[in-house]
Amino acid sequence: MVPVCLPAILNIMVYLFINAITTVTVLVFLYFPHTMTASIMMLFQDDNDFLESALAVGLMIFFTSAGVRILHWLLTLGIMHTTQAWRRR
Repeated sequence: MVPVCLPAILNIMVYLFINAITTVTVLVFLYFPHTMTASIMMLFQDDNDFLESALAVGLMIFFTSAGVRILHWLLTLGIMHTTQAWRRR
């Protein structure tokens, strides 16, 4: 049953990861002074007029999400080719 459901399982995992990345901004309201997440660091750098650093942190968040999505696409292609041969019949 798992080989048939594997594409759906991978889609669920990617959805949850991208959803977690986009909701990281909620941490701005729930952080402690000794912790510094990427979204909070980006806001502090923007407030202190370090726009280049804030843009770099934002781009790293974006590239992480895009990289996970591309990895998911490649894994799905490989899995569909090996375990989903019944669909091509």
